Amino acid sequence: MKVFLPMLLAALLGVEQAHSLVCFSCTNQNSNFYCLKPTVCADSDSYCVTVSASAGLGNLVDFGHTLNKGCSPICPSPSINLGVASVGTYCCQSFLCNLSTAGRGLQASTTVLGLGLLLSLLSALQRLGP
Repeated sequence: MKVFLPMLLAALLGVEQAHSLVCFSCTNQNSNFYCLKPTVCADSDSYCVTVSASAGLGNLVDFGHTLNKGCSPICPSPSINLGVASVGTYCCQSFLCNLSTAGRGLQASTTVLGLGLLLSLLSALQRLGP
């Protein structure tokens, strides 16, 4: 018993706490549907970030839209709107909080979110298979 308690204490002190942030991530996508990949952030990352950029002339001409999501140690500069081009930035600090598309105001439903998470988990389980 005298040996067990010091070993238990040493084991508990050696266990690393799971405090990593988890964010959705994607690069240069034009739809939030393709940005539902959960990513475990580095310990140095404190923010989940969504950056949405678009250009056009009102409803007349649309030059395109791109969406980027991921982890970041800092929250980038706020949103910018130059009339013909805009960049929307959204930062948050909790588990999978960057679901929003930052500039467009669109959000995936909880059903789509659940389906994305389920598919990600199935993919991970297949890799661990026999």
